[in-house]
Amino acid sequence: MPSSVAYRQITFRLLPEKRSTWRLLDAMLDAQRRLYNAALEERIDCYRKTGTSLTYFDQAKSLTHCRKALPDMAAMPVAVQRGTLKRLDHAFKGFFQRVKQGGAGFPRFQGRRHFNSLSVVSGVRVEGNRLRIPGLGWLAIRRRGGNPYPQGKPVSAVLKREEGRWKAVVCHAVSLPESGDNGHAVGVDMNAGQVATSDGEIMRLERSRRLEARARRYVRQLARQRRGSRRREKTRRRLAKTTRHMAMKRHDWQHHVSRRLADAAGTVVVEDLKVRNMTRSARGTTEEPGRHVRSKAGLNRVILETGWSSFRRMLDYKARRVIAVNPAWTSQTCAACGVASAQSRRTRDLFQCVACGHADHADLNAAANILASGTEASARGGCRVAGPVNREIDRRMAA
Repeated sequence: MPSSVAYRQITFRLLPEKRSTWRLLDAMLDAQRRLYNAALEERIDCYRKTGTSLTYFDQAKSLTHCRKALPDMAAMPVAVQRGTLKRLDHAFKGFFQRVKQGGAGFPRFQGRRHFNSLSVVSGVRVEGNRLRIPGLGWLAIRRRGGNPYPQGKPVSAVLKREEGRWKAVVCHAVSLPESGDNGHAVGVDMNAGQVATSDGEIMRLERSRRLEARARRYVRQLARQRRGSRRREKTRRRLAKTTRHMAMKRHDWQHHVSRRLADAAGTVVVEDLKVRNMTRSARGTTEEPGRHVRSKAGLNRVILETGWSSFRRMLDYKARRVIAVNPAWTSQTCAACGVASAQSRRTRDLFQCVACGHADHADLNAAANILASGTEASARGGCRVAGPVNREIDRRMAA
């Protein structure tokens, strides 16, 4: 079976064994933050004076001259410094793309609290439970289950500091066999906190009430504590740890469900949801205030906690073929007779057709409609198709 080269990111726990290594990591992080801000200032000054923008290659050439003239910069690994410049270049490319779409978001100067990662673009090696970073040498790493791609070639790495802990996200170039099409297609309906399939499965995200209550308690404590105090900083770290735990549980659930769907079906049909538009605030303005603001805010919170966008990205690179269809009327159309009526959706979970009397779980009925729409759109060639063949993430990783 032919194989293709794909890029997989593996997260390891970084375990520096000496205090000097911890201090070197912190010093390197602060040095790259200052380099990022200096490179951003150089781009701004160049555009103000000449009207032209600097590129990554221009600043990489300047970096070579700076390393010869400044011993402090020469002491830092060049692979990490180039990663910082490439990070700034990606920020500007994203800004220019948003400007074309009518948005904004100019790259900002980074403070100590928000700059928490180092990019290493070359010289990365992984051997067993060791990771080699240029300028740092061999570092101990740990991951539950080990490295899933021991034969993969490490391409780059990102070192992240999260509330006192260091993690290493290593990008591997792996050779994967082309997955065969088993001829089975499944429709997927994404609801708040759960995923339903046309095969009759409902996979729910297990909410941790205890973690949610703890996070709310820490938020109330932050509101009462004085800014700049040690107690407030301690509470902020506790809140960050709790929210990170909740995010990891959601991320793990998304990986399990997306892998299960990709293994079960060769074609996965999903709704082409615009999550950003769906989660806009209903507050309105002073002249025209919105309605049902509190209920809409609660719905937005549940949608964002489910993570529809990240779940969709996982499906795009795991499944062989992903078809995105228009979600309009999928939850109000009867899968048996095809009659669309808002009155058929009796409750959140109950669907009973007003025409033929067909009754089913509302999400399972919607998943069947999504599958039918995807099959029809695929037959006439009018659908959006994604998957490992034309994945955007592989193109960005290769660049």
